[in-house]
Parts: sequence; structure tokens; C-alpha cells
Amino acid sequence: MIGRRRGAWGGGAWATSIFVAVCGLVAACGSLGPRDGPSGATASGAGTTGTFAGSGATTTAASVSATSAASGAPSASAEAGEAPEVLPPRMPDAERPSAKATAPAGVDAARWTRMLETYGRLLDLDPVLDDYHRDHPDKTEIVTLATTHEGRAVRAMLIADKPSRAKGRPAMLLNGAHHGDEPLSALMMLDAIDTLLSGDKDPKIARVLSELAVWVVPMVNRDGFALFMRDLASGRKNGRETRKAGDRSPVRARGVDLNRNYPFRWGATNEVGSSKNPNRRSYRGLSPASEPETRAMVELSDRLHFVGSISYHTGTLALLAPYTIDGVPVPKPNEAWLVAEDVARAIPKLDKRPVYVRKNLYTVDGTDQDYHRFAHGTLALLLESAAKSWDTPALAKKAIVQIRHSWRALFDRYLDGPSVEGRVKDEAGHAVSAKVEIAEVVTLAGEEWRSRCSDGFYGRYLPGYGKFTVRLTPPGGGAPIEKKVDSVAGKGRVTVDFVVPGTSGGGACPAAKVK
Repeated sequence: MIGRRRGAWGGGAWATSIFVAVCGLVAACGSLGPRDGPSGATASGAGTTGTFAGSGATTTAASVSATSAASGAPSASAEAGEAPEVLPPRMPDAERPSAKATAPAGVDAARWTRMLETYGRLLDLDPVLDDYHRDHPDKTEIVTLATTHEGRAVRAMLIADKPSRAKGRPAMLLNGAHHGDEPLSALMMLDAIDTLLSGDKDPKIARVLSELAVWVVPMVNRDGFALFMRDLASGRKNGRETRKAGDRSPVRARGVDLNRNYPFRWGATNEVGSSKNPNRRSYRGLSPASEPETRAMVELSDRLHFVGSISYHTGTLALLAPYTIDGVPVPKPNEAWLVAEDVARAIPKLDKRPVYVRKNLYTVDGTDQDYHRFAHGTLALLLESAAKSWDTPALAKKAIVQIRHSWRALFDRYLDGPSVEGRVKDEAGHAVSAKVEIAEVVTLAGEEWRSRCSDGFYGRYLPGYGKFTVRLTPPGGGAPIEKKVDSVAGKGRVTVDFVVPGTSGGGACPAAKVK
């Protein structure tokens, strides 16, 4: 079985002990990657149906999806003062899926065992996240964003000093394993959770917890990872059965590439950046955001308007700054590239190799980072964090400790400045969703970056220190409102609030304009 101590690589120390023993045969490794929801409970529904749990409230994701634009929070009643939530008892190690896992027939047993030793915690992802929440109930909320085609829960963890009060703060996103055969990226996300929750004595971590709302989605593609552990050559795609009847293509041909399924410029490069052929590795799906995993991430982005994000991958070593899709003009100056260079410099060399900022590695379309950037102005980066999903604990630890600097640098760059944030309200104090621009940063792709409709918040990284003009265009027309700001080194981020004439009375949030 696999014995596990709490934590990942907290403070750089190896905190996972793994013991592999002989297990009974499990047909087709059916226990690999549980087909259930949190703590072993059966996930209900399909698509985006799941539970939003935290702060004493449980809400179905389906109902929240219908009202999320207006609520801007995982649970509308999270602060209503209900009785504290009761967590299920800790799942014993012997009952965790990894304890029952055995090498599938036809897979190299030695390599599979190394993979189990390294990535076994990811088979136990639901109880692992529950453990973190149980141990840190005052700093965490767990949200089930979606249920996969095979019934697994795609879960996010909100981390802050007081999660129920953090909904109005600048939101940051970290996510891993859009491709299920890149499990090292998911371990990096567990390390981020562990570092944030165990870093009380680090003043910079304390500042992150008190001033930001950090959302971590450790594994976007849970079905793909389960397939990877049944066939180590599979798992890039989400494993949904996409083969036609009688198609003898291998199981690895199944599924949709989730990072070609996002609705911004989906299929824009035809068969170059993605494929319409279901058997291709880069199959983009039947339509934009056709997959529950993609829809969940889009809905989360649309509700929270992340200020910054990093999507973690493996395969090489590079930091990609948007726009990665060919033919999409970048803002001038492109503050995303400038911030990416700061983040890259903060990452120590890995195997004597520095991290370089690049537009892309090859032609792509329908990517997550470009969606976040276009729809909401998110400074969305994609980090190719290692040359491969290293298959020994020691090698995995080496990469994880180095890459930890990436998200820390992104957060610090926003908190230290240069950056600007504020809220948009009407004269009655209602939150207003309005277009907010930095006049000196010229967008060229038709972007319309708006304040968050739940609370009127907006946040932007600035390209440098100096004088800038924040321009607000009132909804429904009217003359733009401009305010001058001076971002000075050492003063942190600048706050600029707006009051829109009249009384809107709130109202529904506009959908993100994506093309």
C-alpha cells in the first residue's frame, strides 16, 4: 500500500513517504483515479454538476452556474452564518485508491512502479484535498467545479486567511494537468497548496494569504491521468470515448485535448494548431468548450476575472506569454511579456538550463491562457516546467522546488507593483461591470476587459513605474471617466476607485465577449 504523511514538499523538505507492497489484482486497474467525488462520495450528475462546499454551505454547481455572474462567489450563503460544515472522517491509507493499485497487463511493471511511487498521491487526490481542508479549515474552501465524463470531480481549493471574506480580493489562479500524462504539474500544485498553508512564518506568504484569493486546481484532466496510469503512453487527452464504432485505434486515441478546447480562437489555425480528427493528439472537440473540464475553467474565469494565472505543463522548459495563438496582436506595450520576464528570472536554473520567455513552442489555438487573457485581461502565463514527467520521487522533488519560485514571483509582482486596482460602483453603491482600460496600454485584438460584476473589482499589472491613465467606459454609453495615477517604486499597488453616475440597481453580468 501507499503510506502518506501530511504535506507535499513543504519548505523544500520531502514530506511524502511511500511504501509499495503487493496488492490484489484489480481488473484493468479500475481503482486508479477514483470515479467518485469528494471523500469517496459518488459524484452526482454530469457536465458542471457537483458541489460547492465551504464556509458552512453546500450548493450545487449547476445552480451556482446559473447565478454565478451575479454572485461572484462559490456559495451565495457561505457568509450567512449556518452551522460549521462537518467533514467526513479522514480516509485511512489502506482504503485510498493507490493502496489497491496494481500494474496493468502489458505495461512495463518496473516503470509503472516508479510512477506509482512518484505520483501515487494523485490517485488519492480527493482525500488528499480533504485532508488539507480538514487540517486548515480556517484557510481553505474546496469547490467542485465539474464532474468529468467518467464521474470524477474536478475540484478547486481557495486559499486565504479568511476564505469567506476573500471573495472580493484580487484572485489568482494556479492549475495543473490539463494534459493527464503530465502529472508532475499536478504535484507542483499540491506543493503550492502545502507551501501556502505551512508558510505562516514567511512574511511574504502571510501577505499573500491576507491580500489575495488564491485558487488552485491541481488536476484539470482527471480522466486523462487515470488513463495514463492504465497505459503510460496515454492520457494527454481527457479519455472520453471519441472513436467511432469499429475503430481499432488504440485507447490512447480517445478523448479531447482540453488545451485546444477553449472558446477563444478555437480551431482558428485549422489543422495546424489543433485537429478535427478525433484520433489526433491535438483533437479540439466538436465545439468550443464542449468538455465539462473546459467549461468549468471558463465559468470560474468568468466569475472571478483572475488578475494573474499560471497553467503548468511539462515537456520542455519555457514560459509562454500571451497571446500564444498566431495572428492575435498583443497589447502595446505588452505588460504580460514584461512580467513573464520577471517571473522567469526568479526561477533558478533547472539542470543548468534557464527559463526563457517565448510566444509559443509551436502553432496552437483554443488555449486556456489566451482565453483568460482575452476575456478578462488576466496576466495568464503557461509554464512548461520540466523536460518530462520525471518518474522518480527525487527527480520530481528537484523540479518542484525550483518551479515553486514561479507563482511566488507572479504574486509578489502584483502586490509589490507596479499594478493598479479598484472598484466600480454607482451612486447608490451597487457594483458595476464596466470596461476598464489603461490608456497607455493599447489593446489591438478587440479586448473588452471589464470590472467584476459581483463587486465591481478590477486589477491590472502595469508595464512599469510612472504615470498612467485609468479609463472607465460607463455601461450603456456615456463619456469615459479618466483618472491619473502615479505608480512609484516601493509604494506597492495603486488603488483607483470609480463612481458611475446614476443608479443601476445591479443587474445580470454581461457574458465575456470571445471570438
